[in-house]
Amino acid sequence: MAGPSVQPLLTSLRGADLLNNPRLNKGTAFSRSERLELELEGLLPWQVETIEQQVERCWRAFGELERDLDRYAYLQILRERNLTLFHRVLADHIEAVMPIVYTPTVGSAIQHFSQTYRSPSQGLFLAAPQQQRFTEILSRACRAWGEAPRGVAPPELLLVTDAQGILGIGDQGIGGIHICQGKLAVYTLCAGLDPNRCLPVMLDVGTDRPELLADPNYPGLREPRLQGEAYDAVIESFVSAVTTVCPGALVQWEDFGAANARRVLDRYRQRLPSFNDDIQGTSGVAAAAILAGLQGLGQRLADQRIVIFGAGSAGCGIAERLLRLLQRQGLSAQEAADRLWLLDRDGLLQEGMEAAGLTPPSAAAAPYAKRSELLAGLARDERGRIGLLAVIETVKPSVLIGTSTVAGAFNQQVVEALCRGTARPIVLPLSNPTPLAEITPQNLLTWSQGQALVASGSPFAPVTLNGRQRQIGQCNNCFVFPGLGFAAVAVGARTVSEAMIDACIEALAAVIPAAQDPEAPLMPPLAQVRQVSAAVAEAVALAAVSEGLASRASTPAEAREQLELCSWRPDYGEVRAI
Repeated sequence: MAGPSVQPLLTSLRGADLLNNPRLNKGTAFSRSERLELELEGLLPWQVETIEQQVERCWRAFGELERDLDRYAYLQILRERNLTLFHRVLADHIEAVMPIVYTPTVGSAIQHFSQTYRSPSQGLFLAAPQQQRFTEILSRACRAWGEAPRGVAPPELLLVTDAQGILGIGDQGIGGIHICQGKLAVYTLCAGLDPNRCLPVMLDVGTDRPELLADPNYPGLREPRLQGEAYDAVIESFVSAVTTVCPGALVQWEDFGAANARRVLDRYRQRLPSFNDDIQGTSGVAAAAILAGLQGLGQRLADQRIVIFGAGSAGCGIAERLLRLLQRQGLSAQEAADRLWLLDRDGLLQEGMEAAGLTPPSAAAAPYAKRSELLAGLARDERGRIGLLAVIETVKPSVLIGTSTVAGAFNQQVVEALCRGTARPIVLPLSNPTPLAEITPQNLLTWSQGQALVASGSPFAPVTLNGRQRQIGQCNNCFVFPGLGFAAVAVGARTVSEAMIDACIEALAAVIPAAQDPEAPLMPPLAQVRQVSAAVAEAVALAAVSEGLASRASTPAEAREQLELCSWRPDYGEVRAI
């Protein structure tokens, strides 16, 4: 586990206990002297191997597996046995393994959690009945964290979910721990964050999924999901535990339901450094794609009309981010809101929906509900709903974003109407996993005759149209949250400010190929994610210093030094006995 300066890892563990510790285990890479000193002789085959040899063996085994879910299970076992080797395999084969440890395969793993759970995962499960003891439980976990290897500080990043809004598959109970593990693997893979500084946390507040409640093999709390004050009390107990045990630690809120995501973020973002990736990460990567695409087309964001299909946490987060960017380009708050058209299950968000018997917009979506004077000419159905096609035909948007998880919602009629209104539309079907995408890039480019600029939420193969191959950029949060969170940890950010996120967006937009050529991909290739994350992290760290929010750096030079000091590489360090 070497970093910029390699120090021996000290441990009191010996023999099998050491081999069973994934943070210290090196397997056949333990040297002769380490085997003697740490009582490992006889527990390992004779040969002393390099990590490169171990990676080659793992890669052959990985390649022999046919199903992605089996590949996920293989890597999960490797993570639980040898953390450094796990991360080295990922680092050496980034494009092949990213879709396995992260989206889309992690969604299937979460859905099968009850059937595949074997042993304690690397993470912390905090159940609602234990809330009075959250501080004690977290403190005990952190003590164990620091005992092997000896002297490791308490976790500095906690990635926490209540698993109500997992990807596009909704409430998944405690299987949501896998999304936390997957995103922390991405943190290390993309930004170089030391996995010893991270802790995945599952807040078990029950589940409303009937099949989990009825499943005798489901290992979580088999009770309906807490709501209201009871739910808030669990969140408050968790935050109190973090501020007591891990003061200054960054919290990433992940896959909370639409009713709680924004509320929890707003309540606690000034009390402890924190951000919500579904709101701020998704909005950041989408905004960067739009800005880059418009730059390549020679257009301004302030001149666009934007439709967002899906008004949950992600859709509202994107709207809020674009609202801020529109205002930075000189529009008033009302003018900016008028550029944004949001639709949900009852169609276009508009004033007076509740009185008409329609589902009213959430508090986060309410600012975008359209006034009656803006609705002239828009066709309605018998219930007064205004659908996507009617909005496209009348509003003539130049940007269409999907966060609905409604597969195929952007059909041929919608795409052709979109192209009648604008010559080069930007289309972002962001819903994942892959089967829930609003449109496939193949259909979009075919129906738009190759004129659309596209980035998808899930990975898609290149599209060949009229003899020309188009690479499909993945509008993946991995281009945002690893650099953002890594920088916040490295400089000890006291809060995650909007200016820090703005800096992140600008850094990402600058390296998107379509910013220079509209025929190029609307996202960088995954092979470049480390370079992108480094650029994002530097921009965020400098923004934190500029705002006076960095507790470990007061100058740009000090910020860059902290980024280097925090960088971790998956190489073995020497293990010594104490």
